[in-house]
Amino acid sequence: MAYACPMNTELLPGFRSLGSRYDYLIVDLWGTLHDGIAPLPGAVECLEEFGAVGTRITLLSNAPFRVAGVRELLAQIGIQDSIYEDIFCSGEIAWRAIRDRADSWHAKLGRRVAFIGPDRHRSMLDNPGIDAIAEIEDADFLICTGPREAGHVLDDYMPELARASAAKLPMVCTNPDREVLRGDTREICAGALAEAYESRFGGDVAWHGKPYRPVFDEVLRILGNPDRARVLMIGDGLATDVAGAAGAEIDAAFIVGGIAAERLRASPGALPDPGRLAALLGEVGQSPRYAMPGLIW
Repeated sequence: MAYACPMNTELLPGFRSLGSRYDYLIVDLWGTLHDGIAPLPGAVECLEEFGAVGTRITLLSNAPFRVAGVRELLAQIGIQDSIYEDIFCSGEIAWRAIRDRADSWHAKLGRRVAFIGPDRHRSMLDNPGIDAIAEIEDADFLICTGPREAGHVLDDYMPELARASAAKLPMVCTNPDREVLRGDTREICAGALAEAYESRFGGDVAWHGKPYRPVFDEVLRILGNPDRARVLMIGDGLATDVAGAAGAEIDAAFIVGGIAAERLRASPGALPDPGRLAALLGEVGQSPRYAMPGLIW
């Protein structure tokens, strides 16, 4: 049974009733399809059901590395490429922007880069637009892919960001997410560092990925610029997935069991209180077409 909360968002127990409503799905990964450790319950099966009726499925992630790395990560946690047709991610967009220098902001970057991120993201530095890896004081710009270690907090990076600001380094942020749940543990993402660089130090940041329009335009171009009324974005990020869908003029299904579950007091597999959901949506200024407990059929 479906019902609406005061924000005119339709609350559904799963996606079964939408099986023939959309020809294209754009699906978030972390918090929607998996939790960084394993697929979320019912998620793979739900996409298989959509695939069985001919829905074209594209995965769109704010993963701060290249598409090949995303494919490898998915395979490692048991998500096979048979359930989707394509992947796109923020790291790939950022890598191409640094390589191509096609816009005025990236065209002004130098070629020596300082790096904030874990070793597993260093493939982002293998780029013909980069000549050398440098210390902050010798760099022309900064790439941020996230914290270097799980458990790090913003304060661990304040001295480094202060040095970058003193050197007037522009920052390329490869993941706009502020936080993520790895299993049950919250971790900061590159977006939290980039936000601090802007707000605390006046840093100049280029943001790549959801919710920004270019990544949605690129995915829709890859899909052949379909009728946007037949495209659905599915994700757990109100500020990224849902806001990005609104900007791209496509419908969104908000997964309440992801990053917002604690705030909504949403039990696993259940919808939250409609009033609590409406309050959250009003606070962030978003009105997704649907809300679901998870990526479940």
